[in-house]
Amino acid sequence: MTTQVPHNDGSPAARPWRGKWLVLLVTVLLLGGIDQWTKQWAQDDLQHRPGRRVTVVDGYLALTYVRNPGAAWGFLARSHENFRRPFFIGVSVVAMFFILYLFRRLEPGQHLMMIALSLVMSGAVGNFIDRLRYNYVVDFIDCHIRHRFKWPTFNVADIVITIGVVLLFLEMFVLPWVRRRAIREGVSR
Repeated sequence: MTTQVPHNDGSPAARPWRGKWLVLLVTVLLLGGIDQWTKQWAQDDLQHRPGRRVTVVDGYLALTYVRNPGAAWGFLARSHENFRRPFFIGVSVVAMFFILYLFRRLEPGQHLMMIALSLVMSGAVGNFIDRLRYNYVVDFIDCHIRHRFKWPTFNVADIVITIGVVLLFLEMFVLPWVRRRAIREGVSR
């Protein structure tokens, strides 16, 4: 019995899925660039305004310059810099390598997962650059409902990460449930 070893004949099905890396690169460059540009604007403009603030929609949305040395909701913001800086840089590097590991394992057809991971990587890179440059992350988008509710100030990288995580959740939990339900309903008819 002879076993044939498959060879790469150059056909699209035989080639590794290379287009995904282009999607990742373009997404990171575009969204990471927008993130860094908006943060630079906040540093150059908002930082020098009275109260470091511009009201966009009174009672709901403002642009407010904030230096966040911690993570979301100021997590570890008050910890000593000798701990905080290596911790956040290390966590960021590990997270980015993990995203690349997952990205490398994507199969053709996993388009939603590809987009989701590209978005999360873009945001991670944007905030990582801040940590390397300043030892804090520049936040400037301030959402609130009058004086009753205030969301922590955030930035474009945070928005992109959030959208990516929502897409990951859909891909990993909601869509498989929808597919299983459709199969069950198709069988029961």
